[in-house]
Amino acid sequence: MTFIALTTGPLFVLGLGLIHHIGVLTIIRITPHAGGRGHAAVLVTFTGLLLLHSLEIVAAALALAGLLRIEAFGALAGAYSGTWEGLIYFSGMSFVTLGYSDIKAEGPIRLVAMFLSLGGFMVLTWSATLLYSVCGKAWQQGGYSSDEAPDRNS
Repeated sequence: MTFIALTTGPLFVLGLGLIHHIGVLTIIRITPHAGGRGHAAVLVTFTGLLLLHSLEIVAAALALAGLLRIEAFGALAGAYSGTWEGLIYFSGMSFVTLGYSDIKAEGPIRLVAMFLSLGGFMVLTWSATLLYSVCGKAWQQGGYSSDEAPDRNS
């Protein structure tokens, strides 16, 4: 089962990357970029990324629920009571904090959770790069960049 978990984890990360890529392309398409709408671009991008990451966390919880139905994958223990709330919480904590929570993975599912943490780190940094880029353009267009802003004292 360890080999299957080591195969399932990277496949999960690849699926996460595909979902994230499609989501990021959608956000870029709907984000206003022209003229003095820089603040709108930042807010639309931020909101889009929030929704995308929320969707990814819930999708990961659904995938984990499916894997946990296979007894050989192991189980979640500790504060996990078998609820969707607990599963989404574990998914989100794995996604954003490398799994530091009061829910503990036991058995081969630990390897899948490890890859969930890796995937979460990858898409979060991908999103941060996009948001940084959009903010930089918006602030530059709005005259907030110290490198590009005209001298306002003249």
